[in-house]
Amino acid sequence: MLRLINCQHATMLLEQQADHALAREQRVNLWLHLRYCPYCNRYAKQTVLIAEWARASAAARAQAGPVLSEAAKERMRERLAAAG
Repeated sequence: MLRLINCQHATMLLEQQADHALAREQRVNLWLHLRYCPYCNRYAKQTVLIAEWARASAAARAQAGPVLSEAAKERMRERLAAAG
């Protein structure tokens, strides 16, 4: 059943949409709400950008590997030398 949803429900659907596919009725209701609500429409675009940035950041960190400060590296060397 097609119905107008409020902003709180639209936000909840946008968050659910990031995790799994919405049912057809939910998609249609969300689409309709986003057509007349500029605030939720902006929020929807922002969440997509934030998700893209988070994925890009995670991928960059995975490629770079762990990074230790020089002080931490020196402490590790000292402990290894003392243990060995």
